[in-house]
Amino acid sequence: MARYTHLDSPMQLGELQLRNGMVMAPCTRCFCPGFLPTRDMAAYYARRAASGVGLIISEGTVVCQRGSGYPDVPGIWSDGQVRAWRPVTQAVHEAGGRMACQLWHVGAVAHPVTTGGPLPESPSGLSPEGPVRRLRGAHGEALHYGASEAMSATRIKEVVEIFAAAAGRALEAGFDAVEIHGAHGYLIDQFINLSWNMREDEWGGQGRCRLAEDITRAVVAEAGPGRVIFRFSPATGASGKVWKRPTETLPLLLDTLWGAGLRILHASHGNFDAPCVPAELAPLAQASPDGMVPLHAATRAHWQGQIIGVGSLSPGRADEALAAGEVDACAFGRLLIANPDLPSRMRMDLDPRPYDPAMLETLF
Repeated sequence: MARYTHLDSPMQLGELQLRNGMVMAPCTRCFCPGFLPTRDMAAYYARRAASGVGLIISEGTVVCQRGSGYPDVPGIWSDGQVRAWRPVTQAVHEAGGRMACQLWHVGAVAHPVTTGGPLPESPSGLSPEGPVRRLRGAHGEALHYGASEAMSATRIKEVVEIFAAAAGRALEAGFDAVEIHGAHGYLIDQFINLSWNMREDEWGGQGRCRLAEDITRAVVAEAGPGRVIFRFSPATGASGKVWKRPTETLPLLLDTLWGAGLRILHASHGNFDAPCVPAELAPLAQASPDGMVPLHAATRAHWQGQIIGVGSLSPGRADEALAAGEVDACAFGRLLIANPDLPSRMRMDLDPRPYDPAMLETLF
Protein backbone atom coordinates (compact mmCIF):
# COMPACT_ATOMS: atom_id res chain seq x y z
CA MET A 1 0.00 0.00 0.00
CA ALA A 2 2.76 2.38 -0.96
CA ARG A 3 0.28 5.08 -1.94
CA TYR A 4 -1.46 4.74 1.41
CA THR A 5 1.34 5.64 3.78
CA HIS A 6 -0.82 6.56 6.73
CA LEU A 7 -3.41 3.82 6.32
CA ASP A 8 -0.68 1.18 6.06
CA SER A 9 1.42 2.34 9.02
CA PRO A 10 1.51 0.42 12.32
CA MET A 11 -0.58 2.04 15.02
CA GLN A 12 -1.60 1.70 18.65
CA LEU A 13 -5.35 1.55 19.22
CA GLY A 14 -5.89 1.52 22.95
CA GLU A 15 -3.87 -1.42 24.20
CA LEU A 16 -3.80 -3.10 20.79
CA GLN A 17 -0.72 -2.83 18.61
CA LEU A 18 -2.04 -3.07 15.05
CA ARG A 19 -0.04 -3.55 11.87
CA ASN A 20 -2.05 -0.77 10.21
CA GLY A 21 -5.03 1.55 10.65
CA MET A 22 -7.40 -0.53 8.52
CA VAL A 23 -10.40 -1.92 10.43
CA MET A 24 -13.08 -4.29 9.22
CA ALA A 25 -16.42 -2.82 10.26
CA PRO A 26 -19.03 -5.13 11.82
CA CYS A 27 -21.25 -6.57 9.07
CA THR A 28 -24.22 -8.77 9.93
CA ARG A 29 -24.08 -11.92 7.79
CA CYS A 30 -26.66 -14.36 9.30
CA PHE A 31 -24.61 -17.52 8.77
CA CYS A 32 -24.51 -18.79 12.38
CA PRO A 33 -27.33 -21.29 12.97
CA GLY A 34 -28.08 -21.88 16.62
CA PHE A 35 -26.11 -18.71 17.52
CA LEU A 36 -22.86 -20.60 16.80
CA PRO A 37 -20.10 -19.36 14.46
CA THR A 38 -18.91 -21.99 11.99
CA ARG A 39 -15.71 -23.08 10.24
CA ASP A 40 -16.83 -21.11 7.20
CA MET A 41 -17.03 -18.01 9.38
CA ALA A 42 -13.51 -18.63 10.68
CA ALA A 43 -12.22 -18.88 7.11
CA TYR A 44 -14.18 -15.74 6.12
CA TYR A 45 -12.55 -13.59 8.76
CA ALA A 46 -9.12 -15.21 8.38
CA ARG A 47 -9.04 -14.31 4.67
CA ARG A 48 -9.36 -10.62 5.56
CA ALA A 49 -6.71 -10.89 8.26
CA ALA A 50 -4.32 -12.78 5.95
CA SER A 51 -4.58 -10.02 3.37
CA GLY A 52 -3.48 -7.47 5.94
CA VAL A 53 -6.49 -5.97 7.77
CA GLY A 54 -5.22 -4.62 11.09
CA LEU A 55 -8.33 -5.09 13.26
CA ILE A 56 -11.46 -7.08 12.51
CA ILE A 57 -14.64 -6.22 14.40
CA SER A 58 -17.00 -9.16 14.37
CA GLU A 59 -20.53 -9.02 13.12
CA GLY A 60 -23.05 -8.07 15.80
CA THR A 61 -22.95 -10.80 18.46
CA VAL A 62 -25.98 -10.92 20.73
CA VAL A 63 -25.46 -10.91 24.48
CA CYS A 64 -28.67 -12.85 25.20
CA GLN A 65 -31.37 -14.47 23.09
CA ARG A 66 -33.87 -11.75 23.94
CA GLY A 67 -31.42 -9.31 22.38
CA SER A 68 -31.58 -11.06 18.99
CA GLY A 69 -33.49 -9.51 16.11
CA TYR A 70 -32.25 -11.38 13.03
CA PRO A 71 -31.99 -15.05 12.04
CA ASP A 72 -28.76 -16.99 12.43
CA VAL A 73 -26.69 -14.35 14.19
CA PRO A 74 -23.95 -15.44 16.62
CA GLY A 75 -24.18 -15.22 20.40
CA ILE A 76 -21.75 -14.84 23.29
CA TRP A 77 -23.69 -15.87 26.41
CA SER A 78 -22.94 -19.60 26.69
CA ASP A 79 -19.95 -21.89 27.12
CA GLY A 80 -20.77 -23.53 23.79
CA GLN A 81 -20.63 -20.18 22.03
CA VAL A 82 -17.27 -19.42 23.62
CA ARG A 83 -15.94 -22.75 22.33
CA ALA A 84 -17.35 -22.07 18.85
CA TRP A 85 -15.69 -18.63 18.70
CA ARG A 86 -12.22 -19.88 19.65
CA PRO A 87 -11.37 -21.34 16.20
CA VAL A 88 -12.44 -18.01 14.66
CA THR A 89 -10.20 -15.84 16.82
CA GLN A 90 -7.37 -18.37 16.51
CA ALA A 91 -7.60 -18.29 12.70
CA VAL A 92 -7.48 -14.47 12.71
CA HIS A 93 -4.48 -14.46 15.04
CA GLU A 94 -2.64 -17.07 12.98
CA ALA A 95 -3.19 -14.82 9.95
CA GLY A 96 -1.57 -11.91 11.79
CA GLY A 97 -4.68 -9.93 12.68
CA ARG A 98 -6.48 -8.79 15.81
CA MET A 99 -10.19 -9.20 16.48
CA ALA A 100 -12.86 -7.45 18.56
CA CYS A 101 -16.29 -8.85 19.39
CA GLN A 102 -19.22 -6.50 18.86
CA LEU A 103 -21.65 -6.88 21.77
CA TRP A 104 -25.23 -6.41 20.60
CA HIS A 105 -28.76 -6.14 21.95
CA VAL A 106 -31.31 -5.00 19.37
CA GLY A 107 -34.01 -3.93 21.85
CA ALA A 108 -37.35 -3.32 20.14
CA VAL A 109 -35.97 -4.16 16.68
CA ALA A 110 -36.94 -7.80 17.17
CA HIS A 111 -39.77 -10.30 17.04
CA PRO A 112 -40.82 -13.15 19.34
CA VAL A 113 -39.49 -15.55 16.68
CA THR A 114 -35.98 -14.15 17.18
CA THR A 115 -36.19 -13.61 20.96
CA GLY A 116 -37.29 -17.19 21.60
CA GLY A 117 -40.83 -16.19 22.63
CA PRO A 118 -40.70 -13.11 24.90
CA LEU A 119 -41.72 -9.71 23.61
CA PRO A 120 -38.84 -7.52 22.46
CA GLU A 121 -37.73 -5.07 25.17
CA SER A 122 -37.38 -1.33 24.84
CA PRO A 123 -37.11 1.88 26.88
CA SER A 124 -40.78 2.89 26.68
CA GLY A 125 -42.77 0.15 24.97
CA LEU A 126 -42.45 1.68 21.50
CA SER A 127 -41.83 -0.48 18.43
CA PRO A 128 -40.76 -0.01 14.81
CA GLU A 129 -43.31 -0.40 12.05
CA GLY A 130 -43.29 -2.60 8.98
CA PRO A 131 -41.73 -5.98 8.16
CA VAL A 132 -38.85 -7.37 10.18
CA ARG A 133 -35.67 -7.28 8.11
CA ARG A 134 -34.28 -10.63 6.90
CA LEU A 135 -37.00 -12.59 8.69
CA ARG A 136 -39.72 -14.77 7.18
CA GLY A 137 -42.38 -17.01 8.65
CA ALA A 138 -42.71 -20.77 8.24
CA HIS A 139 -44.35 -20.35 4.84
CA GLY A 140 -42.09 -17.57 3.59
CA GLU A 141 -44.45 -14.78 4.60
CA ALA A 142 -43.18 -11.45 5.90
CA LEU A 143 -43.31 -11.02 9.67
CA HIS A 144 -44.04 -7.57 11.07
CA TYR A 145 -42.87 -5.79 14.18
CA GLY A 146 -45.37 -5.92 17.03
CA ALA A 147 -45.54 -4.83 20.65
CA SER A 148 -42.46 -4.38 22.83
CA GLU A 149 -42.15 -4.36 26.61
CA ALA A 150 -40.85 -1.33 28.51
CA MET A 151 -37.93 -2.43 30.64
CA SER A 152 -38.15 -2.22 34.41
CA ALA A 153 -35.26 -0.78 36.42
CA THR A 154 -34.50 -4.31 37.59
CA ARG A 155 -34.30 -5.59 34.03
CA ILE A 156 -32.10 -2.68 32.97
CA LYS A 157 -29.61 -3.58 35.69
CA GLU A 158 -29.74 -7.22 34.59
CA VAL A 159 -28.88 -6.21 31.03
CA VAL A 160 -25.89 -4.20 32.28
CA GLU A 161 -24.63 -7.37 34.01
CA ILE A 162 -25.35 -9.40 30.85
CA PHE A 163 -23.13 -7.07 28.79
CA ALA A 164 -20.32 -7.32 31.33
CA ALA A 165 -20.55 -11.11 31.36
CA ALA A 166 -20.53 -11.15 27.54
CA ALA A 167 -17.36 -9.07 27.53
CA GLY A 168 -15.69 -11.57 29.83
CA ARG A 169 -16.78 -14.46 27.65
CA ALA A 170 -15.49 -12.68 24.55
CA LEU A 171 -12.02 -12.38 26.09
CA GLU A 172 -12.25 -16.03 27.14
CA ALA A 173 -13.05 -16.89 23.51
CA GLY A 174 -9.81 -15.23 22.38
CA PHE A 175 -11.02 -11.81 21.25
CA ASP A 176 -8.51 -9.02 21.76
CA ALA A 177 -11.16 -6.37 22.50
CA VAL A 178 -14.90 -5.74 22.50
CA GLU A 179 -17.12 -3.16 20.86
CA ILE A 180 -20.35 -2.06 22.51
CA HIS A 181 -23.01 -1.56 19.85
CA GLY A 182 -24.62 1.71 20.85
CA ALA A 183 -25.68 2.77 17.34
CA HIS A 184 -28.24 2.36 14.56
CA GLY A 185 -31.46 2.27 16.53
CA TYR A 186 -30.73 -0.76 18.70
CA LEU A 187 -31.27 -0.97 22.47
CA ILE A 188 -28.58 1.38 23.80
CA ASP A 189 -29.30 3.89 21.04
CA GLN A 190 -33.02 3.64 21.81
CA PHE A 191 -32.29 4.85 25.34
CA ILE A 192 -30.03 7.67 24.08
CA ASN A 193 -32.62 8.81 21.54
CA LEU A 194 -35.51 10.93 22.84
CA SER A 195 -37.53 9.78 19.82
CA TRP A 196 -37.63 6.38 21.56
CA ASN A 197 -37.05 7.13 25.23
CA MET A 198 -40.13 8.63 26.90
CA ARG A 199 -39.21 7.54 30.43
CA GLU A 200 -39.63 9.87 33.37
CA ASP A 201 -37.32 8.02 35.75
CA GLU A 202 -33.53 8.12 36.10
CA TRP A 203 -33.17 6.37 32.72
CA GLY A 204 -34.99 9.07 30.75
CA GLY A 205 -34.63 12.76 29.99
CA GLN A 206 -31.25 13.98 31.19
CA GLY A 207 -30.55 10.40 32.26
CA ARG A 208 -31.02 9.00 28.76
CA CYS A 209 -27.31 8.18 28.47
CA ARG A 210 -27.26 6.28 31.76
CA LEU A 211 -27.69 2.85 30.15
CA ALA A 212 -24.75 3.60 27.83
CA GLU A 213 -22.77 4.80 30.84
CA ASP A 214 -23.51 1.83 33.07
CA ILE A 215 -22.87 -0.75 30.35
CA THR A 216 -19.63 0.97 29.37
CA ARG A 217 -18.44 1.22 32.97
CA ALA A 218 -19.19 -2.47 33.55
CA VAL A 219 -17.54 -3.61 30.31
CA VAL A 220 -14.47 -1.43 30.94
CA ALA A 221 -14.17 -2.99 34.41
CA GLU A 222 -14.24 -6.42 32.78
CA ALA A 223 -11.95 -5.81 29.79
CA GLY A 224 -9.94 -2.67 30.58
CA PRO A 225 -10.28 0.78 28.97
CA GLY A 226 -7.78 0.00 26.22
CA ARG A 227 -9.84 -2.93 24.97
CA VAL A 228 -13.31 -1.38 24.74
CA ILE A 229 -14.79 0.47 21.75
CA PHE A 230 -18.20 2.16 21.71
CA ARG A 231 -20.04 2.54 18.39
CA PHE A 232 -22.61 5.30 18.12
CA SER A 233 -24.57 7.11 15.41
CA PRO A 234 -27.13 9.93 15.53
CA ALA A 235 -28.40 8.94 12.07
CA THR A 236 -31.38 6.81 11.15
CA GLY A 237 -30.82 3.12 11.75
CA ALA A 238 -32.89 -0.02 12.01
CA SER A 239 -35.50 1.76 14.16
CA GLY A 240 -36.13 4.51 11.60
CA LYS A 241 -35.84 7.32 14.17
CA VAL A 242 -33.06 9.94 14.19
CA TRP A 243 -31.81 11.53 17.39
CA LYS A 244 -33.86 14.37 18.82
CA ARG A 245 -31.84 17.35 20.10
CA PRO A 246 -28.46 16.14 18.73
CA THR A 247 -26.74 19.40 19.70
CA GLU A 248 -27.44 18.57 23.33
CA THR A 249 -27.22 14.78 23.10
CA LEU A 250 -23.82 14.35 21.42
CA PRO A 251 -21.76 16.24 24.04
CA LEU A 252 -23.82 14.62 26.81
CA LEU A 253 -23.11 11.14 25.47
CA LEU A 254 -19.41 11.69 24.85
CA ASP A 255 -18.82 13.31 28.25
CA THR A 256 -20.72 10.45 29.88
CA LEU A 257 -18.70 7.77 28.08
CA TRP A 258 -15.41 9.46 28.94
CA GLY A 259 -16.43 9.55 32.59
CA ALA A 260 -17.26 5.84 32.40
CA GLY A 261 -13.69 5.07 31.33
CA LEU A 262 -14.12 4.74 27.58
CA ARG A 263 -11.20 5.86 25.40
CA ILE A 264 -12.08 4.61 21.87
CA LEU A 265 -15.14 5.70 19.87
CA HIS A 266 -16.47 4.32 16.59
CA ALA A 267 -18.37 7.21 15.00
CA SER A 268 -20.70 5.55 12.51
CA HIS A 269 -22.44 7.13 9.56
CA GLY A 270 -23.24 5.73 6.13
CA ASN A 271 -21.15 8.41 4.44
CA PHE A 272 -18.03 9.64 6.23
CA ASP A 273 -18.10 13.09 4.64
CA ALA A 274 -21.87 13.65 4.59
CA PRO A 275 -23.03 16.56 6.78
CA CYS A 276 -25.40 15.01 9.32
CA VAL A 277 -25.20 16.91 12.64
CA PRO A 278 -25.64 20.63 13.44
CA ALA A 279 -22.64 22.84 12.69
CA GLU A 280 -22.55 24.29 16.21
CA LEU A 281 -21.14 20.94 17.32
CA ALA A 282 -17.95 21.63 15.30
CA PRO A 283 -17.52 25.41 14.92
CA LEU A 284 -14.19 25.09 13.09
CA ALA A 285 -15.48 22.65 10.45
CA GLN A 286 -16.82 23.65 7.03
CA ALA A 287 -20.62 23.62 7.27
CA SER A 288 -23.02 22.66 4.49
CA PRO A 289 -25.53 25.24 3.17
CA ASP A 290 -28.14 23.89 5.59
CA GLY A 291 -25.80 24.29 8.58
CA MET A 292 -24.60 20.73 9.07
CA VAL A 293 -21.18 19.07 9.47
CA PRO A 294 -19.92 15.45 9.23
CA LEU A 295 -20.15 13.26 12.30
CA HIS A 296 -16.39 12.73 12.55
CA ALA A 297 -15.78 16.49 12.74
CA ALA A 298 -18.27 16.91 15.58
CA THR A 299 -16.84 13.89 17.38
CA ARG A 300 -13.28 15.21 17.15
CA ALA A 301 -14.40 18.55 18.56
CA HIS A 302 -15.77 16.88 21.71
CA TRP A 303 -13.61 13.78 22.26
CA GLN A 304 -10.16 13.51 23.84
CA GLY A 305 -9.65 9.85 22.98
CA GLN A 306 -9.24 7.87 19.77
CA ILE A 307 -11.80 7.71 16.97
CA ILE A 308 -12.52 5.07 14.33
CA GLY A 309 -14.16 6.60 11.26
CA VAL A 310 -16.40 4.72 8.85
CA GLY A 311 -18.85 5.31 6.03
CA SER A 312 -18.29 4.48 2.35
CA LEU A 313 -14.63 5.42 2.63
CA SER A 314 -12.28 4.82 -0.28
CA PRO A 315 -8.73 3.83 0.63
CA GLY A 316 -7.53 7.20 -0.67
CA ARG A 317 -9.99 9.21 1.43
CA ALA A 318 -9.15 7.07 4.46
CA ASP A 319 -5.46 7.81 4.04
CA GLU A 320 -6.23 11.54 3.82
CA ALA A 321 -8.36 11.39 6.96
CA LEU A 322 -5.58 9.70 8.92
CA ALA A 323 -2.95 12.12 7.62
CA ALA A 324 -5.08 15.10 8.67
CA GLY A 325 -5.86 13.66 12.10
CA GLU A 326 -9.59 13.62 11.41
CA VAL A 327 -9.73 10.10 12.86
CA ASP A 328 -7.21 7.58 14.21
CA ALA A 329 -8.28 4.47 12.27
CA CYS A 330 -10.62 3.82 9.34
CA ALA A 331 -13.19 1.04 9.01
CA PHE A 332 -14.44 -0.55 5.80
CA GLY A 333 -17.60 -2.66 5.53
CA ARG A 334 -19.01 -3.42 2.09
CA LEU A 335 -15.61 -2.87 0.50
CA LEU A 336 -14.20 -5.74 2.57
CA ILE A 337 -17.21 -7.95 1.88
CA ALA A 338 -16.53 -7.51 -1.85
CA ASN A 339 -12.75 -7.62 -1.47
CA PRO A 340 -11.39 -10.05 1.12
CA ASP A 341 -8.00 -9.24 -0.39
CA LEU A 342 -8.44 -5.46 -0.19
CA PRO A 343 -5.05 -4.66 1.39
CA SER A 344 -3.28 -6.85 -1.18
CA ARG A 345 -5.14 -5.16 -4.01
CA MET A 346 -4.19 -1.76 -2.64
CA ARG A 347 -0.52 -2.72 -2.50
CA MET A 348 -0.69 -3.80 -6.15
CA ASP A 349 -2.53 -0.60 -7.06
CA LEU A 350 -5.57 -2.55 -8.27
CA ASP A 351 -9.06 -1.08 -8.12
CA PRO A 352 -11.37 -2.81 -5.64
CA ARG A 353 -14.20 -4.95 -6.92
CA PRO A 354 -17.59 -3.21 -6.68
CA TYR A 355 -19.96 -4.35 -3.97
CA ASP A 356 -23.07 -6.24 -5.04
CA PRO A 357 -25.88 -7.09 -2.56
CA ALA A 358 -25.89 -10.62 -4.01
CA MET A 359 -22.55 -11.09 -2.21
CA LEU A 360 -24.47 -11.30 1.05
CA GLU A 361 -25.88 -14.67 -0.01
CA THR A 362 -22.56 -16.44 0.50
CA LEU A 363 -19.40 -16.21 2.60
CA PHE A 364 -16.22 -15.75 0.61
